[in-house]
Amino acid sequence: MLSGMATIRHQQSTYAITILTHQRHRIFQRTANAELMIATLFRYRDQGRFALHAFAIMPDHLHVLITPAIDQSTARCIQFIKGGYSFAVRNQFPGEVWHAGYHEHRIRDEDDFEAQKQYIANNPIRKNSLDYPHVHTCYASRLDPASITYTGQPPTRALQYP
Repeated sequence: MLSGMATIRHQQSTYAITILTHQRHRIFQRTANAELMIATLFRYRDQGRFALHAFAIMPDHLHVLITPAIDQSTARCIQFIKGGYSFAVRNQFPGEVWHAGYHEHRIRDEDDFEAQKQYIANNPIRKNSLDYPHVHTCYASRLDPASITYTGQPPTRALQYP
């Protein structure tokens, strides 16, 4: 019986993921909390847990576009993001931080990748927040590029992990 075991992948896939805060509390409305979430994303990206292609930290949820490292499941990457942030913010926010679960969409091809990246970038605009500072467009030089192909071929240099 294999239930409960981590997924073993033979190729990397990219995912658009949405994570909600507990009871849609506006935790990230506070700039320091949003910046801490961004730092958490880049910390795990820099550790090689996943490639980070796009993100938007909204007041009560976040969107990320990531490619988990070949030895990491999507669920494990979400644990890093949620757990890493919760641990870092525990002294400032003693209550529940996250809604249970998350929504994921596996990227099918380059057009889907670009559509999801644009959706994430436009999220603050749809919420009437022009010049929103907690979106990937403000950090473009630190993001990882897209994979050249979505057919199981090895990804670009930035997406390969030891």
